[in-house]
Amino acid sequence: MAIKKVTIRDVAREAGVSVTLVSFVMNAKVGKDGRLDCPVNPKTAARVLEVAKRLGYRKNNAAASLRSGRSHTIALLIPDIANPFYSDICRYLENVAYKAGYTVLFASSDESWQKLGNLIDTVIGYNVEGLIVAPCAGCEPVLDKALGYNIPIVLIDRNIPGDGYGRVLVNNLEAGKQATNFLIEKGLRKVEMLTYSNVITTLSEREYGYMEAMREASLEDEIRVHPVDYDAEKARAEAISVFKDAKERGVEAFFLPTKALSMYALNAANQLGIRIPDDIAFVCYDESDIFDIHSPVIPHIIQPLQGIAEQSFNMLQGMIEGTPVDKNLSLSSKLVLSGNVGSHRTPSSL
Repeated sequence: MAIKKVTIRDVAREAGVSVTLVSFVMNAKVGKDGRLDCPVNPKTAARVLEVAKRLGYRKNNAAASLRSGRSHTIALLIPDIANPFYSDICRYLENVAYKAGYTVLFASSDESWQKLGNLIDTVIGYNVEGLIVAPCAGCEPVLDKALGYNIPIVLIDRNIPGDGYGRVLVNNLEAGKQATNFLIEKGLRKVEMLTYSNVITTLSEREYGYMEAMREASLEDEIRVHPVDYDAEKARAEAISVFKDAKERGVEAFFLPTKALSMYALNAANQLGIRIPDDIAFVCYDESDIFDIHSPVIPHIIQPLQGIAEQSFNMLQGMIEGTPVDKNLSLSSKLVLSGNVGSHRTPSSL
Protein backbone atom coordinates (compact mmCIF):
# COMPACT_ATOMS: atom_id res chain seq x y z
CA MET A 1 0.00 0.00 0.00
CA ALA A 2 1.46 3.36 -1.07
CA ILE A 3 2.08 5.96 1.63
CA LYS A 4 0.02 9.11 1.07
CA LYS A 5 2.17 12.16 0.52
CA VAL A 6 1.58 14.92 3.06
CA THR A 7 0.75 18.24 1.36
CA ILE A 8 0.87 21.83 2.49
CA ARG A 9 -2.92 21.74 2.66
CA ASP A 10 -2.78 18.88 5.18
CA VAL A 11 -0.47 20.97 7.40
CA ALA A 12 -2.75 24.02 7.10
CA ARG A 13 -5.85 21.97 7.97
CA GLU A 14 -4.19 20.32 11.01
CA ALA A 15 -2.73 23.60 12.30
CA GLY A 16 -5.95 25.52 11.70
CA VAL A 17 -4.33 28.17 9.51
CA SER A 18 -4.33 29.14 5.84
CA VAL A 19 -2.17 27.56 3.14
CA THR A 20 -0.59 30.98 2.55
CA LEU A 21 0.47 31.25 6.19
CA VAL A 22 2.03 27.75 6.09
CA SER A 23 3.90 28.77 2.93
CA PHE A 24 5.25 31.88 4.69
CA VAL A 25 6.55 29.75 7.56
CA MET A 26 8.04 26.94 5.48
CA ASN A 27 9.83 29.35 3.12
CA ALA A 28 11.12 31.70 5.82
CA LYS A 29 14.82 32.03 6.49
CA VAL A 30 16.19 31.77 10.03
CA GLY A 31 17.69 35.01 11.27
CA LYS A 32 20.83 35.39 13.38
CA ASP A 33 18.67 35.46 16.50
CA GLY A 34 17.22 32.05 15.59
CA ARG A 35 13.81 33.48 14.70
CA LEU A 36 12.01 32.94 11.41
CA ASP A 37 12.09 35.97 9.14
CA CYS A 38 8.40 36.05 8.21
CA PRO A 39 5.28 38.11 9.08
CA VAL A 40 3.75 35.40 11.28
CA ASN A 41 3.21 35.39 15.05
CA PRO A 42 6.09 33.35 16.58
CA LYS A 43 3.71 31.08 18.51
CA THR A 44 1.67 30.36 15.37
CA ALA A 45 4.84 29.75 13.37
CA ALA A 46 6.06 27.30 16.04
CA ARG A 47 2.73 25.45 15.90
CA VAL A 48 2.93 25.19 12.10
CA LEU A 49 6.48 23.79 12.30
CA GLU A 50 5.45 21.27 14.97
CA VAL A 51 2.52 20.06 12.86
CA ALA A 52 4.68 19.84 9.74
CA LYS A 53 7.26 17.76 11.60
CA ARG A 54 4.62 15.48 13.17
CA LEU A 55 2.91 14.83 9.84
CA GLY A 56 6.18 14.33 8.01
CA TYR A 57 5.68 17.20 5.58
CA ARG A 58 8.59 17.96 3.26
CA LYS A 59 8.87 21.18 1.29
CA ASN A 60 8.81 20.66 -2.51
CA ASN A 61 11.71 22.83 -3.64
CA ALA A 62 11.31 21.84 -7.29
CA ALA A 63 7.70 22.98 -7.36
CA ALA A 64 8.59 26.19 -5.54
CA SER A 65 11.34 26.99 -8.03
CA LEU A 66 8.95 26.40 -10.95
CA ARG A 67 6.44 28.81 -9.44
CA SER A 68 9.03 31.51 -8.74
CA GLY A 69 11.22 30.88 -11.78
CA ARG A 70 14.27 30.77 -9.49
CA SER A 71 15.98 27.76 -7.92
CA HIS A 72 19.15 29.50 -6.69
CA THR A 73 20.95 26.28 -7.63
CA ILE A 74 24.00 25.92 -9.86
CA ALA A 75 26.15 22.95 -10.86
CA LEU A 76 29.92 22.50 -10.95
CA LEU A 77 30.89 19.78 -13.45
CA ILE A 78 34.56 18.77 -13.32
CA PRO A 79 36.67 15.86 -14.59
CA ASP A 80 37.38 14.31 -11.18
CA ILE A 81 36.06 15.55 -7.84
CA ALA A 82 38.71 13.42 -6.05
CA ASN A 83 41.50 15.41 -7.70
CA PRO A 84 42.79 17.81 -4.98
CA PHE A 85 42.87 20.69 -7.47
CA TYR A 86 39.16 20.33 -8.17
CA SER A 87 38.11 19.33 -4.65
CA ASP A 88 39.66 22.54 -3.29
CA ILE A 89 37.77 24.57 -5.89
CA CYS A 90 34.57 22.75 -4.83
CA ARG A 91 35.12 23.76 -1.22
CA TYR A 92 35.79 27.42 -2.02
CA LEU A 93 32.87 27.58 -4.44
CA GLU A 94 30.47 26.05 -1.95
CA ASN A 95 31.47 28.67 0.63
CA VAL A 96 30.98 31.69 -1.63
CA ALA A 97 27.75 30.31 -3.13
CA TYR A 98 26.25 29.62 0.31
CA LYS A 99 26.90 33.20 1.41
CA ALA A 100 25.03 34.39 -1.68
CA GLY A 101 22.07 32.05 -1.02
CA TYR A 102 22.91 29.49 -3.70
CA THR A 103 23.16 25.69 -3.55
CA VAL A 104 25.81 23.90 -5.62
CA LEU A 105 25.49 20.45 -7.19
CA PHE A 106 28.82 18.68 -7.88
CA ALA A 107 29.60 15.88 -10.34
CA SER A 108 32.57 14.33 -12.20
CA SER A 109 32.69 13.81 -15.96
CA ASP A 110 35.64 11.35 -15.78
CA GLU A 111 36.99 13.02 -18.96
CA SER A 112 34.03 11.61 -20.91
CA TRP A 113 31.95 13.96 -23.07
CA GLN A 114 29.14 11.38 -23.08
CA LYS A 115 28.98 11.35 -19.28
CA LEU A 116 29.21 15.14 -19.21
CA GLY A 117 26.21 15.28 -21.56
CA ASN A 118 24.20 13.01 -19.25
CA LEU A 119 25.16 15.10 -16.24
CA ILE A 120 24.10 18.30 -17.96
CA ASP A 121 20.70 16.78 -18.84
CA THR A 122 20.30 15.62 -15.22
CA VAL A 123 21.13 18.94 -13.56
CA ILE A 124 18.99 20.87 -16.03
CA GLY A 125 16.17 18.59 -14.86
CA TYR A 126 16.83 19.94 -11.35
CA ASN A 127 16.23 23.44 -12.71
CA VAL A 128 19.78 24.70 -12.18
CA GLU A 129 20.23 28.33 -13.12
CA GLY A 130 23.79 28.04 -14.41
CA LEU A 131 26.80 25.77 -14.90
CA ILE A 132 30.48 26.05 -14.08
CA VAL A 133 32.32 23.50 -16.20
CA ALA A 134 35.88 22.26 -16.64
CA PRO A 135 35.42 20.92 -20.19
CA CYS A 136 36.78 17.64 -21.53
CA ALA A 137 37.81 16.62 -25.04
CA GLY A 138 34.91 16.43 -27.49
CA CYS A 139 32.36 18.11 -25.21
CA GLU A 140 31.56 21.11 -27.42
CA PRO A 141 28.24 19.70 -28.78
CA VAL A 142 26.81 18.92 -25.32
CA LEU A 143 27.76 22.37 -24.01
CA ASP A 144 26.29 24.00 -27.11
CA LYS A 145 23.08 22.12 -26.35
CA ALA A 146 23.01 23.62 -22.85
CA LEU A 147 23.61 27.10 -24.26
CA GLY A 148 20.61 26.45 -26.52
CA TYR A 149 18.48 26.14 -23.38
CA ASN A 150 19.73 29.62 -22.33
CA ILE A 151 21.70 28.15 -19.43
CA PRO A 152 24.60 30.48 -18.55
CA ILE A 153 27.93 28.61 -18.56
CA VAL A 154 31.31 29.62 -17.14
CA LEU A 155 34.36 27.62 -18.16
CA ILE A 156 37.20 27.07 -15.67
CA ASP A 157 40.68 25.54 -15.94
CA ARG A 158 40.31 24.57 -19.61
CA ASN A 159 39.12 26.45 -22.66
CA ILE A 160 37.06 25.59 -25.74
CA PRO A 161 35.95 27.84 -28.64
CA GLY A 162 32.64 29.66 -28.48
CA ASP A 163 31.27 33.15 -27.88
CA GLY A 164 28.51 32.19 -25.46
CA TYR A 165 30.68 31.18 -22.51
CA GLY A 166 32.11 33.07 -19.59
CA ARG A 167 35.69 32.11 -18.79
CA VAL A 168 37.84 32.16 -15.66
CA LEU A 169 41.17 30.71 -16.73
CA VAL A 170 44.71 30.66 -15.42
CA ASN A 171 47.44 32.04 -17.68
CA ASN A 172 49.08 28.67 -18.24
CA LEU A 173 51.48 29.87 -20.93
CA GLU A 174 52.83 32.44 -18.49
CA ALA A 175 53.18 29.73 -15.80
CA GLY A 176 55.11 27.44 -18.16
CA LYS A 177 57.49 30.25 -19.06
CA GLN A 178 57.88 31.27 -15.42
CA ALA A 179 58.84 27.76 -14.31
CA THR A 180 61.26 27.22 -17.20
CA ASN A 181 62.87 30.66 -16.94
CA PHE A 182 63.50 30.06 -13.25
CA LEU A 183 65.55 26.97 -14.11
CA ILE A 184 67.37 28.67 -16.98
CA GLU A 185 68.25 31.68 -14.83
CA LYS A 186 69.90 29.31 -12.37
CA GLY A 187 72.31 28.29 -15.10
CA LEU A 188 70.60 25.05 -16.16
CA ARG A 189 70.45 24.34 -19.88
CA LYS A 190 69.26 20.75 -20.33
CA VAL A 191 65.69 21.42 -19.18
CA GLU A 192 62.96 18.95 -20.19
CA MET A 193 59.25 18.45 -19.49
CA LEU A 194 56.91 15.59 -18.57
CA THR A 195 53.32 15.72 -19.83
CA TYR A 196 50.32 13.54 -20.70
CA SER A 197 49.83 11.89 -24.08
CA ASN A 198 46.17 12.96 -24.29
CA VAL A 199 45.55 16.57 -25.31
CA ILE A 200 44.44 18.89 -22.48
CA THR A 201 44.42 22.61 -23.23
CA THR A 202 46.00 23.57 -19.90
CA LEU A 203 48.96 21.27 -20.50
CA SER A 204 49.31 22.37 -24.11
CA GLU A 205 49.55 25.98 -22.94
CA ARG A 206 52.12 25.12 -20.25
CA GLU A 207 54.06 23.20 -22.88
CA TYR A 208 54.03 26.23 -25.20
CA GLY A 209 55.32 28.34 -22.32
CA TYR A 210 58.16 25.88 -21.71
CA MET A 211 59.11 25.85 -25.39
CA GLU A 212 58.89 29.62 -25.72
CA ALA A 213 61.20 30.14 -22.74
CA MET A 214 63.71 27.64 -24.17
CA ARG A 215 63.66 29.32 -27.59
CA GLU A 216 64.08 32.78 -26.10
CA ALA A 217 67.18 31.46 -24.29
CA SER A 218 68.51 29.99 -27.58
CA LEU A 219 68.03 26.46 -26.21
CA GLU A 220 65.87 25.08 -29.05
CA ASP A 221 68.09 22.02 -29.42
CA GLU A 222 67.51 21.06 -25.76
CA ILE A 223 63.70 21.01 -25.97
CA ARG A 224 62.33 17.59 -24.99
CA VAL A 225 58.70 16.88 -24.02
CA HIS A 226 57.98 13.37 -22.71
CA PRO A 227 54.32 12.23 -22.89
CA VAL A 228 53.08 9.53 -20.50
CA ASP A 229 49.74 7.73 -20.34
CA TYR A 230 46.88 9.30 -18.36
CA ASP A 231 46.34 6.00 -16.52
CA ALA A 232 48.14 6.22 -13.18
CA GLU A 233 49.83 2.79 -13.21
CA LYS A 234 51.04 3.18 -16.78
CA ALA A 235 52.21 6.74 -16.15
CA ARG A 236 54.18 5.70 -13.07
CA ALA A 237 56.03 2.99 -15.03
CA GLU A 238 56.61 5.24 -18.04
CA ALA A 239 57.97 8.04 -15.81
CA ILE A 240 60.60 5.68 -14.41
CA SER A 241 61.72 4.90 -17.98
CA VAL A 242 61.84 8.61 -18.86
CA PHE A 243 63.97 9.50 -15.84
CA LYS A 244 66.30 6.54 -16.26
CA ASP A 245 67.06 7.76 -19.77
CA ALA A 246 67.28 11.39 -18.63
CA LYS A 247 69.83 10.52 -15.93
CA GLU A 248 71.97 8.69 -18.50
CA ARG A 249 71.82 11.68 -20.88
CA GLY A 250 72.78 14.20 -18.21
CA VAL A 251 69.49 16.10 -18.14
CA GLU A 252 69.77 18.89 -15.56
CA ALA A 253 66.15 19.80 -14.82
CA PHE A 254 62.48 18.98 -15.40
CA PHE A 255 59.35 21.09 -15.48
CA LEU A 256 56.46 18.96 -14.11
CA PRO A 257 53.19 20.68 -15.07
CA THR A 258 50.66 18.89 -12.81
CA LYS A 259 50.64 17.57 -9.28
CA ALA A 260 50.14 13.99 -10.45
CA LEU A 261 53.03 14.23 -12.92
CA SER A 262 55.15 15.70 -10.13
CA MET A 263 54.36 12.67 -7.95
CA TYR A 264 55.28 10.25 -10.74
CA ALA A 265 58.57 12.11 -11.19
CA LEU A 266 59.34 12.05 -7.46
CA ASN A 267 58.58 8.33 -7.34
CA ALA A 268 60.89 7.73 -10.31
CA ALA A 269 63.65 9.76 -8.67
CA ASN A 270 63.28 7.71 -5.49
CA GLN A 271 63.34 4.42 -7.42
CA LEU A 272 66.42 5.44 -9.42
CA GLY A 273 68.38 7.12 -6.61
CA ILE A 274 68.20 10.56 -8.27
CA ARG A 275 68.92 13.36 -5.80
CA ILE A 276 66.82 16.51 -6.10
CA PRO A 277 68.17 19.05 -7.00
CA ASP A 278 71.79 17.78 -6.99
CA ASP A 279 71.31 15.34 -9.87
CA ILE A 280 68.16 16.73 -11.51
CA ALA A 281 66.30 19.88 -10.43
CA PHE A 282 62.50 19.99 -10.44
CA VAL A 283 59.89 22.71 -10.71
CA CYS A 284 56.57 21.07 -9.77
CA TYR A 285 52.94 22.15 -9.98
CA ASP A 286 50.14 22.83 -7.48
CA GLU A 287 50.49 22.40 -3.71
CA SER A 288 51.73 19.40 -1.75
CA ASP A 289 53.26 18.86 1.68
CA ILE A 290 55.93 16.82 -0.09
CA PHE A 291 57.21 19.90 -1.89
CA ASP A 292 57.32 21.92 1.34
CA ILE A 293 58.92 19.36 3.65
CA HIS A 294 61.54 18.23 1.13
CA SER A 295 64.92 19.67 2.11
CA PRO A 296 65.61 21.85 0.23
CA VAL A 297 62.06 22.85 -0.69
CA ILE A 298 61.09 21.88 -4.23
CA PRO A 299 60.10 25.00 -6.20
CA HIS A 300 56.48 24.75 -7.32
CA ILE A 301 53.82 26.74 -9.13
CA ILE A 302 50.59 27.26 -7.20
CA GLN A 303 47.31 28.21 -8.84
CA PRO A 304 44.79 30.72 -7.39
CA LEU A 305 42.18 28.11 -6.48
CA GLN A 306 40.13 30.40 -4.26
CA GLY A 307 40.26 33.09 -6.93
CA ILE A 308 39.05 30.62 -9.59
CA ALA A 309 36.10 29.60 -7.39
CA GLU A 310 35.09 33.10 -6.32
CA GLN A 311 35.53 34.76 -9.71
CA SER A 312 33.67 31.99 -11.56
CA PHE A 313 30.75 32.18 -9.12
CA ASN A 314 30.59 35.98 -9.28
CA MET A 315 30.67 35.85 -13.07
CA LEU A 316 27.96 33.17 -13.24
CA GLN A 317 25.76 35.00 -10.76
CA GLY A 318 26.04 38.14 -12.86
CA MET A 319 25.15 36.20 -16.02
CA ILE A 320 22.14 34.62 -14.26
CA GLU A 321 20.86 37.92 -12.91
CA GLY A 322 21.55 39.89 -16.07
CA THR A 323 24.10 42.29 -14.61
CA PRO A 324 27.12 43.41 -16.69
CA VAL A 325 30.20 41.23 -16.11
CA ASP A 326 33.59 40.79 -17.74
CA LYS A 327 33.17 37.33 -19.28
CA ASN A 328 36.89 36.71 -19.86
CA LEU A 329 39.17 36.65 -16.82
CA SER A 330 42.79 35.47 -16.78
CA LEU A 331 44.41 34.78 -13.39
CA SER A 332 48.10 34.40 -12.62
CA SER A 333 49.92 31.59 -10.83
CA LYS A 334 52.70 32.04 -8.27
CA LEU A 335 56.13 30.44 -8.03
CA VAL A 336 56.85 29.29 -4.46
CA LEU A 337 60.52 28.96 -3.49
CA SER A 338 60.44 28.33 0.25
CA GLY A 339 58.52 26.46 2.92
CA ASN A 340 58.56 25.20 6.50
CA VAL A 341 60.59 22.25 7.77
CA GLY A 342 59.84 21.87 11.47
CA SER A 343 59.87 25.40 12.89
CA HIS A 344 62.39 26.68 10.35
CA ARG A 345 61.74 28.56 7.12
CA THR A 346 63.65 26.69 4.42
CA PRO A 347 64.59 28.13 1.03
CA SER A 348 65.00 26.33 -2.25
CA SER A 349 68.64 25.64 -3.05
CA LEU A 350 68.09 26.68 -6.68
